[in-house]
Amino acid sequence: MIRQKYLVEGMTCSGCERTVSKVVGNIEGVSSSKAEFSSSTVTVEYDPSKVTIDKIKEAVNRVGYKFVGERPTNGQREGSDEAIS
Repeated sequence: MIRQKYLVEGMTCSGCERTVSKVVGNIEGVSSSKAEFSSSTVTVEYDPSKVTIDKIKEAVNRVGYKFVGERPTNGQREGSDEAIS
C-alpha cells in the first residue's frame, strides 16, 4: 500500500469533499480516501498492483472535478505561479 496526496481542482464545499472521497474510495484497490476542499487535495491509500493513478484520475474527472496530480513539493500548482494556501 502507498499513500499519496493529489491536487483536485473544483471542490468548493464539504459536499464536494464527500463526493470525491466516495468516488475514489469505491475504486477496487483503494483502502482509504480523504478529500479536503480547503487544500484542494485528496489523500489516497491504495495498492498500486490493483489500481493506477489513471483510474483515480478518471473517477475524479467523471464526477465533475479536475484531477491535477501529485501535489508539488514547493507548494505551487503545476504549471502555475499561483501559490496553494
